[in-house]
Order: sequence, then C-alpha cells, then structure tokens
Amino acid sequence: MMRLLKYLQARSYTMSMPYRVQKIEEFTNQLETGDLKLRVRVLEVSKLMTQFEEEVDGYADFLNLIWQSERAARKATILQMATMYTVFGGTLLNLGVTLSSQGNGAIANGSFIGAGVFMTLFLRSMQRAKKLEKFEKMI
Repeated sequence: MMRLLKYLQARSYTMSMPYRVQKIEEFTNQLETGDLKLRVRVLEVSKLMTQFEEEVDGYADFLNLIWQSERAARKATILQMATMYTVFGGTLLNLGVTLSSQGNGAIANGSFIGAGVFMTLFLRSMQRAKKLEKFEKMI
C-alpha cells in the first residue's frame, strides 16, 4: 500500500513539474524585464525598528540601533564568507588527496595550493570577525 502511495506521489510530482518550471521561468522573465523588483533588507533593522517604536526615545538612540544592526549584518556576512572558504578549501584538499593517491601529482599540487589559499582567506575572515567583536565590546 505504501509503495503504491509513493508511486502515485512520484507520478503526481512528475506530472506537475513542467508547470512548476514554467512558473519559475515566468518569474525570472519578470525579474529580467523589470516588471517585478525584489526588495532585500536586513531582518535586524526591522526588529530594531519595532524596538525603537516601543522603547527608545530620541534620535541618537535610533541611530545607535541602526549602527548595531549594520554591524551585526557585516559580521554575519564575514562569517558566511568564512564558511564558504572552509567548504571550498576542504573540497580542494579532498580533491588533492584523491588525485595524489591516483598519481596525478601536478594537479594535486595545484589543488593543495588552492586549499591553502582558501585556508588563508578563512583565517583572515576569522580575524576580521574577532576585530568586529572587539570593536563592539569597546562601544
């Protein structure tokens, strides 16, 4: 019975897939032509705006809240990049080990060098994140 249900669900998904692809294509076409515009904002700002409306008095306090939000967004961006550097570096390291075990030394060395570059970028990103934390503690 479960097997039949899974088969019917898979068939339903397969039948509806062209419609979904068409919807995605329409959406991207609207974005490309300018009929549809995306808005991106930092969630921290909206949270801080709510806090401002409820608790904060004064323009200087409001600016301080905005700066805190921007610092939080900057730190999140730095940490996200550090994560990406780690993934890329680990992938290149894994590729280098695999290639070196198969006897492709030149390509493996290039992969190891790339992994080292990404490791350096990762360490630099972590230093920047620590520097931001230190700056926030001073404020």
